[in-house]
Amino acid sequence: MRPCKSLNVFFDPEFRVDVTIQLQRVVDAGFHCLDMNFWDWSHDPRSPFMQDDWQNWVERIAEAAQRAGAKFTQAHAHVHNFYDEQAKDIHERQIERSIIGAGMLGVPWIVMHPSQRTDWAEPGSMDKMLADNVSYYRMYAELAAKWKTGLALENMRQPASGLTTAEQLCDLIDWIDRPNVGACWDTGHAHLAHQDQPAAIHLLNHRLHALHVADNQGERDEHTMPFVGSIDWPPLIDALRETGYDGDLTFEAHNFVHKMPEACKAEALRLMYCVGTALIG
Repeated sequence: MRPCKSLNVFFDPEFRVDVTIQLQRVVDAGFHCLDMNFWDWSHDPRSPFMQDDWQNWVERIAEAAQRAGAKFTQAHAHVHNFYDEQAKDIHERQIERSIIGAGMLGVPWIVMHPSQRTDWAEPGSMDKMLADNVSYYRMYAELAAKWKTGLALENMRQPASGLTTAEQLCDLIDWIDRPNVGACWDTGHAHLAHQDQPAAIHLLNHRLHALHVADNQGERDEHTMPFVGSIDWPPLIDALRETGYDGDLTFEAHNFVHKMPEACKAEALRLMYCVGTALIG
């Protein structure tokens, strides 16, 4: 395990700051394992990820990481609930680009959100939701395999929405039954869903290949740094060691930095790196 940080910590929604500058700021804080959050870049028509020459942009990011001595070890795809038909073609295009982009960056696992039905708790609905997700992610597993990357399906955050537990995630992954489909465990989501996280990690076991490391107080998805919220971290880290987790500690804790004054943001990110190295021991 190594500390890893998503570039979303310095994402500029006005697209005034180039992504390579954002990348260098993360590396300067000590992180040499990086997460590429394509989700941030997949909404605004001004985004380079939305343009016809988007692959040139991804190639430029790969070159910047190589120059900085850094490596992309995780990514996050565009998010779309396939039960929502609105603008479906655009969403699917951005998901495809995310997977291809991850392959171009050499990312081993790209995180994706399973799709949820609002009626999941009604009789038969959970099985229907699982079956629909199985068909959907088998399709994208084929594309991912062509680009030598894998899909890490993430636990959702609200108990009322389904696909929040390790048991449900195991069922989904086992039913998909593809070697390049595994799990991403989001610690912040799990805390909101009142999960026993060490037990969940043990249950996921060999299926777990990616993490979203974030803390909160158990009321909302704060995306803050470990030890700022109320998650009990040492047993969680012990479970990762005991199960032989093969990924990194990928911090999705951008709000800890966002809330700091501009003059303190670099130091706040360095503190996050320090916390990551301390957790790993």
